[in-house]
Amino acid sequence: MKPQIVNSKMNKLVIKSRIVKLAIFVMSAVMIAMMMGNLYYRDRVYITDNGETREMMTSETDVYAILRSAEYTLGAHDLVTYESIDDSTAYITIYRSFDVNVTAGGKTVTVPVISGTVADVLAKAGIEIGEHDTVDHELTETVTPDMTITVTKITYEIRTNETEIPFEVEYVDNSNMAIGTENVLVEGENGIKSYFVKETYCDGVLTNQEMVMESVSKSPVTRVIERGTSLRVPYAKMDNPESLKLVDGLPTEYTRIVSGKSTAYTAGYGAGTASGRLAEIGTVAVNPNVIPYGSELYIVAQDGSRVYGYAIAADTGTSLMEGIIAVDLYFGNSAEHYDDSCDWGAVYVDIYVLSEGSGR
Repeated sequence: MKPQIVNSKMNKLVIKSRIVKLAIFVMSAVMIAMMMGNLYYRDRVYITDNGETREMMTSETDVYAILRSAEYTLGAHDLVTYESIDDSTAYITIYRSFDVNVTAGGKTVTVPVISGTVADVLAKAGIEIGEHDTVDHELTETVTPDMTITVTKITYEIRTNETEIPFEVEYVDNSNMAIGTENVLVEGENGIKSYFVKETYCDGVLTNQEMVMESVSKSPVTRVIERGTSLRVPYAKMDNPESLKLVDGLPTEYTRIVSGKSTAYTAGYGAGTASGRLAEIGTVAVNPNVIPYGSELYIVAQDGSRVYGYAIAADTGTSLMEGIIAVDLYFGNSAEHYDDSCDWGAVYVDIYVLSEGSGR
């Protein structure tokens, strides 16, 4: 029986020894673990993300490794800053990027930014503001998430339009031409007027037109037409005085009318007249007591079939002084105009005295 007692006591001692050893092992393991932990997690880091700060212990020295271990995910345009206070304390700040939409020239681009002003975003987007462009935000305004900035590109163009200026028509009366006949003295030409129009384009779309100037680049040329005012083509085609105006072939202004028979005559080259004037087509013989020399006359057949025209009282003769005829019309030199004088013959005429002569 005694050995059994001894064996029982021995078993109890073995068991007790094992328990002590296990306790010592556990305590040693705990102490080692504690010691190892203190060595492993030797740095304290404060991480701030979107205003929220988190504290953690780490032995990592790489910022991005620390963030990965803390399960932070970074965007492509996020910004991370690291600040070490001492050998065991550091601060990591995450600045999250956000999108700002920029519309310019009808196209929209998204610009990721951390912060900044409208001007900063436009510069980052590579958009230059022209002299006349408009922006719907102040350039100094701070951008915010999901902000939309609209730039309106404004350009101006000057366009030139040309229109014709129709020429005017001017008529000049000519008593040496018969009524119904015309002759163009000056061909008319249209002028050109230029209009300068300022066009406003907003993002390439025409939005306004304004005429800023007009000028005549080519002046029109008036067409000048002479038209006949005589009943017939006058025989005497002397230059028309400005005082001679014909309506329906007859003078509108005169001092009196002398009516009577007319005849025609010719003379040799260089023939003179009783008044001292040289005889020429348009000088006529009269009774100077009735029509003084130098009087301006317009002579028309009473039936309107013939017109001698504008004349100057310059000569006289027996038949005239005796009152047999009222006027003798000079038709030119005998060699060239004798037949013309014969064709005229004797015709009753009205002598319109346009102005009274001085007797010379």
